[in-house]
Amino acid sequence: MNKMELINNLSKITSLSAKKCEKVLNGLNFLIFDALSKGESVRLAKLGRFYVKSFGRRQLTNPKTKRKFVVESRNMPAFKMSSSLKKSII
Repeated sequence: MNKMELINNLSKITSLSAKKCEKVLNGLNFLIFDALSKGESVRLAKLGRFYVKSFGRRQLTNPKTKRKFVVESRNMPAFKMSSSLKKSII
């Protein structure tokens, strides 16, 4: 399902206009992005948790050339699904 299909389905379920549903979806995206950029997590009931995962600085080796290089520490967005979502998929 792409963004427009999601908006149209949300519009049918909520009986809101498609434009209002698009604003809601864009607002939700903005709030999640903003929270993650501040290092906060976002929990959505029955869906899961968006959070920031930290990876420390580490040394890796290229298996082909055997050359070693350093990867600096960084933060990456992550998602952990809820048990109810997991049960609905499995």
